[in-house]
Amino acid sequence: MIVIEKSAENAPIYTTPTQNGDSALRNFTGLPSQCLSILGPRRVPSITPPAHNTNSSVTISTSVGFRFLELKHYNEALRKLKADLSTSLADVIPTENASLKRIARSADRTHAWLRDTIEQKDRDGLRPFFASIPPLDSPLLSLYLDDIRDEYKEHISGLCLYSPASTPELPDSLRHLPRICVGNPTTPQALLASIDMGVDMMTIPFVTQASEFGIALSFSFPGSSSSSSSSAAETITTTTQPLGIDMWSATYATDTSPLSEGCTCYTCRRHHRAYVHHLLQAKEMLAWALLQIHNYSVLDSFFDRVRESIKRRSFDDDSDTFNRLYESELPKQTGQGPRIRGYQMKSVGGAEARKNQKAWGKVDEQLQKLAEAESGVATPDGDANDIEEHV
Repeated sequence: MIVIEKSAENAPIYTTPTQNGDSALRNFTGLPSQCLSILGPRRVPSITPPAHNTNSSVTISTSVGFRFLELKHYNEALRKLKADLSTSLADVIPTENASLKRIARSADRTHAWLRDTIEQKDRDGLRPFFASIPPLDSPLLSLYLDDIRDEYKEHISGLCLYSPASTPELPDSLRHLPRICVGNPTTPQALLASIDMGVDMMTIPFVTQASEFGIALSFSFPGSSSSSSSSAAETITTTTQPLGIDMWSATYATDTSPLSEGCTCYTCRRHHRAYVHHLLQAKEMLAWALLQIHNYSVLDSFFDRVRESIKRRSFDDDSDTFNRLYESELPKQTGQGPRIRGYQMKSVGGAEARKNQKAWGKVDEQLQKLAEAESGVATPDGDANDIEEHV
């Protein structure tokens, strides 16, 4: 999923040359043809902005700070970039304790933005797009979904949910539409719960978070071959398995086994745990790149087996097995990740503590430290000639 936040200040993406109606977004990013390009307004998870959304815009975090993204500019980006599918704007409330008036305004704005985008789509012939469903209270959500069913069902290609809990509220006439959830699940168990509720596609921020924490994912669905073959009674009494391994641990300093047994990803075929551990200790960017390759491979295999389980009609039993076999949370971070980027945190100003450790110091300070170190080294008295006489 690619978001406008990343390209709001990156003008070249809007002037990328295309031929025969090709997607400027795909050409600019170099996305392979077998991958689906999805365009939305904000990252997942997004930073809480200092300013509220307005009747015609949402607040986004760009490379030069927060700014407003107007609906007309967003729709223009949809027309120019030509993603395989895009989502309509939604007035998502960043806080949990919102007033009833604010929640009602969220529903009204999202409805109005959907209406205006559909009108633009009919004029310009936009590619398929999904109607956004913000997390609303049940009465307001039902009214909004009824409006989509009665007015816009023929104009949309699917639904974009901001919470999997909205899925049970869908009317029967909208249940045939594909659903993508742009939520923030934190574990594979949460992914299984979303699938069980009817979500077809979902954003998975925890895969990148795990890589940055130095965690190599190690789970499989419904479990490893040795574990899945055991009886249910044996499984219950067995100690749960971790969802990943902490590659910062000194345990792996001399471990030459792959990150996960049986994994066929590039990282596991070419490298081993000791090498990744060394790269993390040296703060080499390659460490996080190799972990990301491996972790995406684990997720690919996970979803392949989930689809097979659904075809066999054994998804519920397999999900129960997975929940019994694995711990409920990913391992905690113990080492320092890569440098924190601006889109991961919001500056509060004042005497704010440094988010990243100081990488470089003043030359004079380093020279002084070097001189102090040299002064502490024992050296023989006399010049070179005296030393040669005693050799």
